[in-house]
Amino acid sequence: MTNQLGVFNALDAAKTQWYHFTAIVIAGMGFFTDAYDLFSISLITKLLGRIYYFDALFKKPKLCLLVLQLLLMVWLFVEL
Repeated sequence: MTNQLGVFNALDAAKTQWYHFTAIVIAGMGFFTDAYDLFSISLITKLLGRIYYFDALFKKPKLCLLVLQLLLMVWLFVEL
């Protein structure tokens, strides 16, 4: 327990340096890219469906889009 208090005291006494701001910017960019990725997946899968499965007489393959969206969501949760 005393070792942990020593670490906390050292962190409290440390001055703000350049790498603190670098860490804040990097963490903010990571949060932004993850949020953007989650937001844009549904739009991208719909565009892919229109590009690769376009046929004026054929109905949209909702099952293929659903499977693709589910696989992307599983991949995102595994990535985290």
